[in-house]
Amino acid sequence: MLIGMMQNAELKNDPPATLEQLVGRGQELPSLPEIYLRVAEQLEDETITVQQIGDTVQHDPAITTRVLKMVNSAYYGLPIQVASVAQSVSLLGRERLKHILIGSVLRGVFSSGQYNPAFSMQVFWQHSIKTAIIARELARQVREIEEPESMFTAGLLHDIGKLLLFKKLPERMLAAEEHAMQKRVDVLSAELSQVGLTHTAVGEALMQYWGLPQLLIDCATRHHEIVHDGPDRHATHLIYLANQLSHYVPPLDDGETQDILHDIENWDMGNVSLEQIASACQHADDMVFEVMESLGMVAIEISND
Repeated sequence: MLIGMMQNAELKNDPPATLEQLVGRGQELPSLPEIYLRVAEQLEDETITVQQIGDTVQHDPAITTRVLKMVNSAYYGLPIQVASVAQSVSLLGRERLKHILIGSVLRGVFSSGQYNPAFSMQVFWQHSIKTAIIARELARQVREIEEPESMFTAGLLHDIGKLLLFKKLPERMLAAEEHAMQKRVDVLSAELSQVGLTHTAVGEALMQYWGLPQLLIDCATRHHEIVHDGPDRHATHLIYLANQLSHYVPPLDDGETQDILHDIENWDMGNVSLEQIASACQHADDMVFEVMESLGMVAIEISND
């Protein structure tokens, strides 16, 4: 108890963090692997063949394994077993492979370095992937979303700023979580109070540093906002809704779904029904650990026996 009080006192005496201090010029930031950057560029170039793309990915056996495990998982439900990355591109298309690829490399981007024991990386990825699956399933019902797979990536990345904050400022982030629970304030207000900046601002800056598409950046920046407008409003609202829904555990009947949605402001802006929401949540609950395992995001525990 005394240690906790001393830590809180130290936090109060420290000046608040700034975005420039965390992700500004000269700061050491996690980078996307070179293999991802090369393949992403190839996927944009229609003159590059699927075989060339496959050859590039296969320079990294770990990423190749994750891509193939993901493609062959029940999540995609392909009728045949896919044996190569080139075959994956042919069956799924370049856009889908691009989104599978970023999921396949993301776990490794933040694997180095120590995190506070109070922060669970596995719980973080479970929430992110449940959000991603719900968003993708709902996007398939919304005609305004042209590429549902982009919503999977947006869901996967929506909280990415938290990882950087927990890596750089773990005590302050834990203090923010405690502040949010004790004072019953929203998470962004708690982060501003205890850290000096929000995970949405950090996520925006980090994704800009990575050069990711604006759609993904907007979803990460606005997933706590209630009102959505602008050209990406359907996508940002979908991630807002999926983020909220990911905290609930199916199965949900119509009454339970309605009770949950009663607490989510403007949920109906997404033009999805109660049945579609309940179905998306159930699918996410069924698939989350298989997708986590495919992407290398499940901690492997070794028994002493």
